[in-house]
Amino acid sequence: MTVRSFALPAALLLVAPLAAAPLHAQAVEYAAGTMHYRLSTLTKGSQTSPMGNQDFQVDAKQLLTVNLARPAKDTVVATVTLDSLDIASSQGKQDVSRLLGTKFVTYISPTGKLYSTKPPEGADPVLMQVTESVARFLPSYRANLHAGMAWADTVSDKVNQQGMELNRTVVANYKVLGDTTVSGTKAFKVSRLSNVKAAGSGTTQGQPISVESATTSDAVFFLSPKGVYLGGRQNDDINVKVTILAQGAEINVKQTATSTIQALQ
Repeated sequence: MTVRSFALPAALLLVAPLAAAPLHAQAVEYAAGTMHYRLSTLTKGSQTSPMGNQDFQVDAKQLLTVNLARPAKDTVVATVTLDSLDIASSQGKQDVSRLLGTKFVTYISPTGKLYSTKPPEGADPVLMQVTESVARFLPSYRANLHAGMAWADTVSDKVNQQGMELNRTVVANYKVLGDTTVSGTKAFKVSRLSNVKAAGSGTTQGQPISVESATTSDAVFFLSPKGVYLGGRQNDDINVKVTILAQGAEINVKQTATSTIQALQ
């Protein structure tokens, strides 16, 4: 039991040399249109329990289609379609063919602030976890981006994991590192350092449990002046403690995850 959500953190593989002319401060908002993305996440970890220690590794690769519509001045509707998904681990490959073609709908502000998410139909636990990840696929930012700009955000909300509702607090610090080009497109380069804490209790697999987790995240994402998300990269260090309440037994999980997102032109 790893108690790790199926995450879609952000990243990028193809980054061209720095642009010759710097980008000036300007209002940037997500633009209507359709983009395709290739995602890769490699997770390595270890689990310690009264039954002993176990190492594990999970390699997930995905293709997504993201369509953005602007039905109102203050609202962007993001429809994300899961085109392909491949998950391999030491236990072999998972059969996730039932998930292909699933659409996830999220309502956000023009600068990525999450309003709400419309989950797909069905009670599949994997779908529930993917919905939470997809809801934050597009990074949030401040509209008047310029080199050297820095800000911080704190978000407290509830998330569903393994069928349990957890209280989560995310403290993120952002800084515009400058500008670059990504596959020939000028882009702002933004760093995001985050600390995430979550806790809650519930029942999974018929067992009452409590969960505590702490995550530190170091990410960089790229955004064009025209409001096109061009991907990024992210490294996560994750520590989870699961307590099986009836037995008083603890399961401790330590994980590192390296993720990339490449925008496909």
